Amino acid sequence: MDYQYMDYQAINQQLQSIVNQFDLNQASGGCSLTIFHHGKPVSELNFGKTHIADETNWNNHTLSLNYSTGKGVLVTLIHILVSNGLLNYDEPIGKYWTDFSQNSKQNITLADVLSHEAGLFDITSVTDNAKDVQDWQNMLNKVAKMAVSPKKLAFDEQDNENNDKFVAYSALVSGWVLGGLIEQVTNMTLQQALDNYLCEPLGIVGEVYFKLNLEKLNKIAVPERVVNLSTRTKPVLVNDSEQTLAFYQSLPCYACWQKLVNKNTDKPLTTQAINQLYFNIRKIDMADYKASLVPKQSREFDYYQTDTLKSQIPAANVVASSFAMAKIYAMLANAGEIDGVRLIDEHWFDKFTAIQNAQYDRVMPAVMNWRLGYHRVFSVCQDADNAFGHTGYNGSMAWCDPSRDLSVAFVHNYDVTMLTDIRQFIINETVLDLFDKK
Repeated sequence: MDYQYMDYQAINQQLQSIVNQFDLNQASGGCSLTIFHHGKPVSELNFGKTHIADETNWNNHTLSLNYSTGKGVLVTLIHILVSNGLLNYDEPIGKYWTDFSQNSKQNITLADVLSHEAGLFDITSVTDNAKDVQDWQNMLNKVAKMAVSPKKLAFDEQDNENNDKFVAYSALVSGWVLGGLIEQVTNMTLQQALDNYLCEPLGIVGEVYFKLNLEKLNKIAVPERVVNLSTRTKPVLVNDSEQTLAFYQSLPCYACWQKLVNKNTDKPLTTQAINQLYFNIRKIDMADYKASLVPKQSREFDYYQTDTLKSQIPAANVVASSFAMAKIYAMLANAGEIDGVRLIDEHWFDKFTAIQNAQYDRVMPAVMNWRLGYHRVFSVCQDADNAFGHTGYNGSMAWCDPSRDLSVAFVHNYDVTMLTDIRQFIINETVLDLFDKK
């Protein structure tokens, strides 16, 4: 495709039509979708309500809680520090953070943590109290003392004929490991390092937070249950409405989904059936899944609670706008440079984008194709071999495809999870098709 003659207006009309129907199953909320192409914003699309009193409608600079999508910001900051000579992927973390070498962790490298091969995934071995995660320094001390998972040690002792690696997504622990490391080598707070090395050069200060500025506390898009003071802290699974099923059937990617499911029936594909094409929940090891994602005594724990929003939990509660996330990935799509500003030396690009492992993750129900901190983009209908990024617990996401010079960020305040929703997959398939590189 000759991108010089792309009809962005037609592309945006099609995408906006899809986004306008994202109020699935009467879900209250909204979203923002930003796309950069060749380093320039070409799509800034929004829909729905933020549930913020003084900012009713979404825009591309609306702040929202993005869960693990923020890990992409954290690891991008790591790559910038590597490019600046402050870190090395293959050096033990203990070289920079002496206390981290406790409990036989002295040989764990930065690359081990970024590729989720370090065996440091069990948050339940770190703390017995979910409230502990709100105390940054306390968690750094606890993570420095933690031991490698016994499952990892047992795996390493096995005679592995397939040359597989121990891959277990460190959903929470990795945030304190990487965040603590950043503070050690920069002599800055994590937020100061983020602003200095990433946000200021990109002109997005005030749109990405590891530690939220308190004046922004009431400026974050939230699910309706939060403003209604509901005691419920977890999303509720809702059956598909006829309107939702009809919407799926209207999508260009529906024929692909139907072919992959290979259903010999006229019944429409449900959300669950489509989600299973991307995440095979039957392969989840529930013990490892819970150990990685769920702190003990967490039944009443909610990331939208005021005390949690004010905390620094960099693997899970990064607050950012879709514009900021898309611009970060636009820089990555262009091998570390945007608007004439180079943040990462091209020398390092092939290193951190190379796939490190390609087997089923022990925590995530998929082959993640972990790079150094990023995973594959979930598509079953389009060519996305070169694309990488990160998705969040709620199905928010940000990614880039260097072969298309394309970056995409989708954030929202729908009360859903990535295992019970398919909005991100609809966007992935549609955008990859519209920006087909052939």
